[in-house]
Amino acid sequence: MSFFSSKNASPTVCGTNDFRGLLHTVVPVSGCTLLLCTEGCAIGSSHFRPVAIRRGTLMPLFTLSRFVIERTSSRFSCRFVEMSDPAIADFTVNFNSPVFWDFLYQHPVFTIEHPERQLVDEWFGRMEWIAQTFHGEICQQMVYGELHNLFIAIEQRISQLFPPEVHDEKSAVWSIPDRLNALLDQHIHHERSVKFYASELCLSPDYLNKVCHRLMKTSTKALINDTVIYELKRYLAETDLTVEEIAARMNYDNVSYLCRFFRNATGQSMMEFRRKQR
Repeated sequence: MSFFSSKNASPTVCGTNDFRGLLHTVVPVSGCTLLLCTEGCAIGSSHFRPVAIRRGTLMPLFTLSRFVIERTSSRFSCRFVEMSDPAIADFTVNFNSPVFWDFLYQHPVFTIEHPERQLVDEWFGRMEWIAQTFHGEICQQMVYGELHNLFIAIEQRISQLFPPEVHDEKSAVWSIPDRLNALLDQHIHHERSVKFYASELCLSPDYLNKVCHRLMKTSTKALINDTVIYELKRYLAETDLTVEEIAARMNYDNVSYLCRFFRNATGQSMMEFRRKQR
C-alpha cells in the first residue's frame, strides 16, 4: 500500500504531496522513493541530521532511510515517485557505485540546478506516464530502466564535480553508520547500550562514538535515544496501545522512567503527543 496514496496499491505510485499530514513522521520506504521539491521550503532531518529543503531539492529515499519533515512553508509541495516493487529494492542494493553512495551519505538531499532541473522534471513526467499507461512486468521493466538511468546520470555528474581520487580509496568507516542504523532497527526494542552496538560492529565503544561524531555529528548514545523516541512516537501515532503496553513492547520495566525520558526529549508527555497526532 502506498504511503502517499492510500487508494493506490500499485508498486509504482506518482503524484504530489504537501506533507502537512505527515509532519514529524518517519517516511516508510520499501524499495525507493524520490521526492522533488517544486514549491516552498521546509526543514527536516535525514538520519537525525538537519536538512534544508527548497525548490529544486531532490531527496532519494531507500529502505533504511530515516527521513522526516519537521515543518514547512505554507505553499510547500513535492512531486514524488514511490517504487515499492522488490526488484527495485534489489536494484538499489546492487547498484555498486562508491561515488554515488558516498555522495548521498554526505548529501542526503541536494539541489538540482539549471539546466539539469528541466531534465529531472522530465524524468518525473516520464515516470508518471509509465505508471499511468503500462502495467505488470512491462511497467516494472520501464520503471527499473528509468531509475537506473537517473542513478547513472547522478553518478556521472558527481564524478564531474568532485575529484575522482576522493572516492578511489573507499574506507570501511563510511559503512559504519549504515550498519549501525540497520542494527538499531533490528535490536532497539531490546538493546540500548553503546557497548552492545559497538560489539556487534566489532568496534570499541570509544571508536564507534568517534565515528558517529565525525560522520553524523552526534554521539552513539544520542542516536540510540533518538531511535527510541522515533519508535515511541510511531506507537503513539499509529496504534491505540496504552503507555504501559508500549513500555512492555520496548522492554522498559519502569513506566515512569519512560514517561520522563519522553518528556525530556520532546517537551511533552506521551499522551499530549498522541492527542496532537489524532
